[in-house]
Amino acid sequence: MDRIIRRIMRAVEVLEKNLDDPTCGQKAPEAACYSPYHFGRIFHALTGMTLGTYLRRRRLTQAADSLFDKKNRIIELALEAGFDSQAAFSRAFKNMFGKTPARFRAEEEASPFRGQQALSDSYLNHLQKGAVTMNPRFEHKESFTVIGIGQDHPAGVSTGSLWDDFLSQRDKIKKPLDAAFYGICYAPPEKEKVAERFHYTAALRVAEDADVPKGMEKIRLAPQDYAVFTHKGPLADLGKTNDYIWKVWVSQSGIELADAPDFELYDHRFNPDHEDSMFDIYVPIVR
Repeated sequence: MDRIIRRIMRAVEVLEKNLDDPTCGQKAPEAACYSPYHFGRIFHALTGMTLGTYLRRRRLTQAADSLFDKKNRIIELALEAGFDSQAAFSRAFKNMFGKTPARFRAEEEASPFRGQQALSDSYLNHLQKGAVTMNPRFEHKESFTVIGIGQDHPAGVSTGSLWDDFLSQRDKIKKPLDAAFYGICYAPPEKEKVAERFHYTAALRVAEDADVPKGMEKIRLAPQDYAVFTHKGPLADLGKTNDYIWKVWVSQSGIELADAPDFELYDHRFNPDHEDSMFDIYVPIVR
């Protein structure tokens, strides 16, 4: 597998150096020493997306970065990204970033949950060692209530200090319903201006009428359908799993996300620094 990933990464280097070239996708198989047919199948198996999707997402991400320079005309960025018209570019851009190029430029903020970064060998190895279930299971959960410690948190920054604080005070929560821990995340609604922070709560599940200790908060999650992914391996690799879920699976699945919190469920399988550690990530969906 290491040899295959090295060959794919040679192709990625060619792609990244030639994103502005409409024919760069034709050069990638040769760089990897595969036929176009086999390269396409291997690329999709490794990444969960086709080569064409990857190139389109990389070019749109590059265009999004260029939008912040208001000297760049949107039609010119559309043509550079390989689109025949500004209208087609705007549709693809809105599908990926949740807003039109004009609105994206006006708000001058990029969502941490969008965009396609260049593939890396560490990311491909993460996927191929089975560190995330590439095809989730689907599950319905009835309403449940948690109590914990929450705070607004910068996107992309570890929540470790919050968990340390919560674990030192968890005994204040009387009669939790089970031993599992919950990490509840309220991401900014896509329909609103993207915020640089989200609200994250480290918590235990409790009865709905449970008393709330001082300094903690109670959250009731409504009945909801979820796509459930399993992260395998050290907690330090969670960022790679989230990249796959939010930047690949969401865009490829065609499934609509629900306006509800997502959450992490840490049960008896979880051991933060161990290679065999596992926990589940619940992504709210509309079914």
